[in-house]
Order: sequence, then structure tokens, then C-alpha cells
Amino acid sequence: MAPRFSKPVPGSLRAAFEMDRDHAKRHRRSMEHVAELMDETPGNLYKMTENGTMYVSRLLGWAHHTGSDAVVRYLAARLGKVVIDVPPGRATESADVHALQAALNASVGALLGFMSGELDRDACMATLGAGLESLAWHRENVRKSDQPELEF
Repeated sequence: MAPRFSKPVPGSLRAAFEMDRDHAKRHRRSMEHVAELMDETPGNLYKMTENGTMYVSRLLGWAHHTGSDAVVRYLAARLGKVVIDVPPGRATESADVHALQAALNASVGALLGFMSGELDRDACMATLGAGLESLAWHRENVRKSDQPELEF
């Protein structure tokens, strides 16, 4: 199966917290349960996410317990960084390489389209980001090729 590249980056910190909360709800993780796991009161947790005042030391726990990394991706994007999921080390299949080639081809096409004025900046950035993430995913997979991880 070809890996899924590029997740949407939230437009604001509040939207990022909402995306994480929605993801947790879809996976049957209530905010009360997440608060208990984070050793917080549900009221405090709601207040921190509504106001965007969560301590940085709590963000990794938040991402782990909600099962989503929207806040982390938002913060990284604000710094001009790209967040890439680290894949399990496994043998690359031909479909993975075909998906990489398609992503890189689309990236070059988007860049040419942007330079000729046919494509807007945001669409070009999204396509280039997907190409970068795809290539970085394969780089990490090659790095881990001698230490494959077990998939459960």
C-alpha cells in the first residue's frame, strides 16, 4: 500500500486544537479521558485548548493522547518547517516508488504552473510540500532498511 503523504496544516492554533479534539472524538477518546491521562481537570483542558495557552511541556502528551498532531504541525509550519511521519522500516514496494514518482512529477508541474501564472501560491505550496514529504518518507525508509520494525 502506498503511504499517505501531506496532512492539512491548520490555519490557526485554535483550529489545530479543534482538529485534534475532533480526531480524538472520532476515535472514541473523550476529552474527559484525555484530561485524566494528562493529569488535568476537564475544565482546565477545555480552557487551555480554547485559549491556546497549553504549556509546551504538555503538547507531546496532548498529541499522544488525542492521536493527532495538528497542533505540532501548525507550530512547525509557523516556523517554516515540514513535519514528516517516520515510517516503519519495511521493504519498499514498486507501488511506493510509483507514488513517489507521481508526487515529484506533480511537484515539478506545480512549480512550472506557478511560474507561468496558471497556479496560485497556496496550491503550488501544497503540491511541493507533498513531494517533499514523499521524498523524505522514502529517505527515512532507506535509512531504516537494515533495522525493520514490526507492524502490529
